[in-house]
Amino acid sequence: MHGDIGFLGVGHMGMAVLKGVLAARLVPADTVLAVDHRAAHRDHAAALGCRVSAEAADLRDLPVVMLCTRPQDFAAAAQALRGDADRLAISVMAGVESAQIGELCGPGTRVVRAIPNAPAAIGAGMTAVAAGRGAGPEDVALATRLFSGVGRVVEVPEPAMHAVTAVSGSGPAWFYLLAEAIREEGLTLGLDPGVVDTLIRGTIDGAAAMMRADARTPAELRAAVTTPGGTTEAGLAAMQEAGFIEAARAGVRAACRRGETLAKG
Repeated sequence: MHGDIGFLGVGHMGMAVLKGVLAARLVPADTVLAVDHRAAHRDHAAALGCRVSAEAADLRDLPVVMLCTRPQDFAAAAQALRGDADRLAISVMAGVESAQIGELCGPGTRVVRAIPNAPAAIGAGMTAVAAGRGAGPEDVALATRLFSGVGRVVEVPEPAMHAVTAVSGSGPAWFYLLAEAIREEGLTLGLDPGVVDTLIRGTIDGAAAMMRADARTPAELRAAVTTPGGTTEAGLAAMQEAGFIEAARAGVRAACRRGETLAKG
């Protein structure tokens, strides 16, 4: 890409994306202006070779701005960003719709929304991007290139972003909770903590690799490892009886509803 790029917020997610785009050599560090009111975050960005500032107004005239601030902090920051400049805003804020972003940032602002997830911090993220207010194919292509530095990218329509947030944005937490429950029961059954951690991490790695390598659906993969009358079948039956499936689906629904609530302010 040509020209400077700004980051509004270089906390956990902003820093993950910043590190990814720098590591993938998508932008030179000296073309990045990182803005954050926290000195420690600015110091971290400066150590990567980026220019830093505590003032959101310094981003006003940049051609591309990555909005990585917390949704509840954005309205105040947008006052400093507001202007007539022709620019692209790429937002990772859950629940803040592109029409609202464009309205707050000014009439010359085109918006692409993106929902990355926590594994972006290690280059293994899953990001969905969506064309928002005023954005064209070239804007979506640029956002896709940037987020490809932190993992895989898929394009969706903006109305799907609440569901994306619930499935992949919050998704790592669903798998961590399952791993947490399995770990606790493994300890109860007498396994050494180091052993149970190795077993769980290795099993998750293998199951994820299997899903990537095998075109079968999760239901088909589950059936393939479930021997009639065996231990897996007994465990799955107990999970279903305890309401595991409905609990998982309820969690995804609740996360989606929460995103819709945030969008309405």
